[in-house]
Amino acid sequence: MAAVLGGLDMLAFAGGIGERAPLVRAEICSGLGHLGILLDEAANQRNDAKISSNSSRCAVRVIQSDEDLQIARHSHDLAAKPA
Repeated sequence: MAAVLGGLDMLAFAGGIGERAPLVRAEICSGLGHLGILLDEAANQRNDAKISSNSSRCAVRVIQSDEDLQIARHSHDLAAKPA
């Protein structure tokens, strides 16, 4: 998909693994240099909001999410629909 889009402006990691797994994020990004993705290893280890290096052509961010709340909202909406 990145080829069709002509590259990426941003790569976002979210959810439990995306928010708290620096090793997983580093492994994923290690093969994405062709997309201009370079990590700031220290920022990645700290789970900072921005984990891309200043020389990265593509921003890499860690987005806090509340998956349980989103599931509850969807469940409520489905339960509230008339049969």
